[in-house]
Amino acid sequence: MKNSDIFGYTLLVFGIGLLAGLLIAPRKGEETRKMLKENIGQYYSNASEFIAEKASEIKKYAGKYEEKVRRNIEEAG
Repeated sequence: MKNSDIFGYTLLVFGIGLLAGLLIAPRKGEETRKMLKENIGQYYSNASEFIAEKASEIKKYAGKYEEKVRRNIEEAG
């Protein structure tokens, strides 16, 4: 199969998917954008909390690792 054939089929499948999405979309694009705008604050808050929690866990593990490395250095020195 030639690269041009693969590219053509890819464009065809993309076009069919786009058309199907437009025909069976559950709501209008304007409504979807409005819903996203209304909920973006909550998404941001959830992401911020998740990142802060994971950063705290990493800091805790890094502290434990630091203590272990310091002990090993003291024992070796």
